[in-house]
Amino acid sequence: MLAKLKQLFSDSAAFAIAQMGNKLVAFLLIPVYTRYLDPGQYADWGLTNTITMIVSYLSILGTDAALAFYYFDAKEKQERRAFFTAATLFSAGICTLFLIAALGLGAPLAQILYGREMGYEYLLTLAMLATVAAIIIQMNLAYARYSRKVWTFNVMSMSYVIGSALLNVFFLKYTDWGVNGIFVGQVLGGAVVALILVWMFRKEFTRQVRWVHLKHLLRYGAPLLPTLLAFWVMNMLNRPMIIYFVSREEAGLFETAFRFASVIALVTAAFQLAWRPFAMSIKERSDAPAIYSLVGRAFIVVAALAIMFLSFVIQPLMELATGQPEFAQAYPYVWMLSLATVLNTFHLIVGVGLLIRKQTQVISKIFIMAAVLYVLGNLVAIPLFHNWGAGAMAMLAYLFIVIVIHRRSRSAYPINFRMGSILAFLVVYLAVMAGITWIQVND
Repeated sequence: MLAKLKQLFSDSAAFAIAQMGNKLVAFLLIPVYTRYLDPGQYADWGLTNTITMIVSYLSILGTDAALAFYYFDAKEKQERRAFFTAATLFSAGICTLFLIAALGLGAPLAQILYGREMGYEYLLTLAMLATVAAIIIQMNLAYARYSRKVWTFNVMSMSYVIGSALLNVFFLKYTDWGVNGIFVGQVLGGAVVALILVWMFRKEFTRQVRWVHLKHLLRYGAPLLPTLLAFWVMNMLNRPMIIYFVSREEAGLFETAFRFASVIALVTAAFQLAWRPFAMSIKERSDAPAIYSLVGRAFIVVAALAIMFLSFVIQPLMELATGQPEFAQAYPYVWMLSLATVLNTFHLIVGVGLLIRKQTQVISKIFIMAAVLYVLGNLVAIPLFHNWGAGAMAMLAYLFIVIVIHRRSRSAYPINFRMGSILAFLVVYLAVMAGITWIQVND
């Protein structure tokens, strides 16, 4: 067990190099964006990211998760390559269809979505181009991750993020393109990295895509699509709802809080990258349930304490980073969105039994229920409590997911996570964090 735990944490630490660099770059971009974009434009940028995320989900259709399973399930290297080829070409091909649709319908759709007569005619086309490149990068980096090519993953991941960021800053500073300039930078940076990765992994692609491999990928991954769409609802639909029920400026503040909350992804993102291949690689071991249980309990405690530490420095940090007093007002919502991020990762741990047993449709049903509860809750919470309501509903929705997935996974693959103790810990933790926030808000 100890050797396997060392492998998990060494992989997490290795992947954390890229994640820390990427999150640091994203963090450093916040003061740039807040200086060159007003809160309304910042909300438009967030809305466009929402659209690209759902397009990514609809294009990939869970084949990235399926690739993680079949990479370790396949007995021969050639079979792994066949799954990789099918997943990459299928996802990029579907996204190309969205790009073609944006070329024809982008301008009128932009008018409806953003409520602006001029300025965003080509924004959706640029966003779709950037998404095609991002999907190719994602699938190639996933293959690098599963084959434990850590430095390839780190170098190319950071090259993509840093290169795109530098281009974003250039177009914001030296052009008047605004939000369009950000996506021009992403298109150029993404295209270069995607071409390099395809060249690096050219020998891993097979000459043809066989239907049997694509069928296995879709059979495993497609049931996860409702999960991904529900995840999109719970992460992205709150900003449009805030725009509608409150104001575009409040949505810009919530977007700022969401970006700062991604700092906690330094804890979760690197772990999540290492977790899926690690969990699938040890599923046949007799001590696997004990390893899963120990990792889950350690993860929730460490991540929760990291959020608590962040909450003590978030206000001056946001004031320093944004340089704009109106953006710094978003600091009280950061810890709630951070905890939602942690709980989203935690469901992958407590639900590992469902992934092992290929019962991915169960996860989708639970996410759909949570998304419905989330939307209904926000219809009440946002008009009454504005951004506070949206943040609280995010936490509650993911807590619901964790509890229900744990119950269903336990019946498929028994693991003793000591969920009663974890829930008691979370109740005390929420009370403490609410008290800290009350003290901060009331000076």
